[in-house]
Amino acid sequence: MGFCSNQLLCLCTLLSLLVCSLTSRAEAEFENEVSSRLVINTSSIVATISDHFLCVTVDFTEARECDYGWCKGTATGVLYLDLENERLGNTLAGLAPVMVRLGGVLQDLVVYDVGDLLPSERCTPFVYNETALLYFDGGCLGMERWDALNQFFMKRGVSVAFGLNALYGRPKSEEVKHITTPWNPSNTENFIRYTRDRAYPVIAWELGNELFGDISQGTTVPAALYAADVIMLRDIVDKLYQDEASKPSVVAPDMTQFGPEAPFSESEFAIFMDTLGDGVVDAVTRHIYNLGKGLYGTDDMINNKIRDPKVAAAEEDVYKIFQSVLKEYPKTSAWVGEGGGSARGGLEGVTDVFISAFWYLDQLGTAAKYNNQAFCRQSFVGGNYALLDVDFNPNPDYYGALLWRQLMGNGVFKVEIEGGTNEVRAYAHCQRNNQGGLTLLILNYSNVTRHHLDLSLLGYPADSSPSSFNQLLTEKKFQDDKIHLLSSDGASSGDFRLEYHMSALNRNVSSSVVLLNGQPLLMTPSGELPTLALVEVNSTSPISVEPLTYAYVVIQNANVPACAASDSETFRSQSTA
Repeated sequence: MGFCSNQLLCLCTLLSLLVCSLTSRAEAEFENEVSSRLVINTSSIVATISDHFLCVTVDFTEARECDYGWCKGTATGVLYLDLENERLGNTLAGLAPVMVRLGGVLQDLVVYDVGDLLPSERCTPFVYNETALLYFDGGCLGMERWDALNQFFMKRGVSVAFGLNALYGRPKSEEVKHITTPWNPSNTENFIRYTRDRAYPVIAWELGNELFGDISQGTTVPAALYAADVIMLRDIVDKLYQDEASKPSVVAPDMTQFGPEAPFSESEFAIFMDTLGDGVVDAVTRHIYNLGKGLYGTDDMINNKIRDPKVAAAEEDVYKIFQSVLKEYPKTSAWVGEGGGSARGGLEGVTDVFISAFWYLDQLGTAAKYNNQAFCRQSFVGGNYALLDVDFNPNPDYYGALLWRQLMGNGVFKVEIEGGTNEVRAYAHCQRNNQGGLTLLILNYSNVTRHHLDLSLLGYPADSSPSSFNQLLTEKKFQDDKIHLLSSDGASSGDFRLEYHMSALNRNVSSSVVLLNGQPLLMTPSGELPTLALVEVNSTSPISVEPLTYAYVVIQNANVPACAASDSETFRSQSTA
């Protein structure tokens, strides 16, 4: 018995030592420390985004619209969304003046119940038909519903980009792979007139969804014919809004692929733009699902893509190519009309949890850097890639978008990281609603390394050599090292910067709960958004970002000359992109 007891004692001791060793090793690995320098060229703005850059999508969806086992359901669609829900209204208002893009796959079946209709285009509800184009017959937007939607949007201070039916008057069959007949714009013209007469907040009319280039939705419209359709829409908008102080943008073609891996779409786009010429289309749109399709993917595959900064860098190369093409058309801007990361509804437990921020927020930063004027998150509600769950509670990415809306202004600066690391990606903008202030977004992709970043502002003060911002602050003899918690509306002295550190609950990046400076962000029982509590940090200290976390950092007293103006027009005149 005594021998057995000693055996157990020895075994327990060995196990304890092993556990301690593994724990110490894990902690040691987790606590790797790397110091780098974040250099921001504040001498000039490289891009200027619009006030409607932040954008979310709401689709025309149906209960039977399913993607391999996951069904979108009617509750999240344009025709059925519960406009009386407080959580829905409050979360949307929190992102104002966000732009809401209404459209998606089924938009090219929707008839508007206004004016005379073609005999072949009846305004009837969607009916599932597995042999029909997009698996549905019918589709109708009544004006009573359209009125209610606009009242909802106006109350929340948001604007609308509406996706128009580009197949009206055309054959709708899986057998017709390439459209050869012209678009009939009569229903669209009546609908736009109705909308204009009521001063509804539509700031963009977008023609067609994924009918361009490589076949994505069962049929495609050739580039030259698509351009002719857009010219008709341009004429309608110019005619109907000729007496208005401003007119909505004309937007197209919502292509799904672009770049070296999609040579056909790239060549079609060249034909499309050459046919149109400069200024006919105000913005050209592409959709980004560079993580793959949720139905084919696995948690590990898509998760690993999100966590790999090389994947982010590869998509940045496509942004560069797109920007270089559009330099030939200075009156036309770029939009990301849909950005969901993983197509076919996303992937539960990946694109709707904390880790998704390393795709989404990096995409926001990259899109802004390359002068895209909108990035529309697919979707606001509906799917495993939505900002809200089916009960209208925010998923983690919603809070990342909320901080973007509150902190990131229109002027964008070039950022470089000195120190040889590719584990950190960072972006810098003028601070929103604070002249001269600067906001940084920093993402640490490493799962083992804490990164410490010293900050340098190139061109501040106005000279040709880099100037250490830390040194400037040290010269002012700032002594106070303490960090203390304040509410987001608290006063801040010039000695401190403001930091918003976002992390996953229990460091589990698959968590649906996000922590802001260690505190969980949860809506109140009455459906109100939580307070966003910041920390004030002495400005002379490096910015420290924990593994697999991200942070917004605000330097209110940066006094950046390029951020001295508050209006977009002044920014635009300074933009070099």
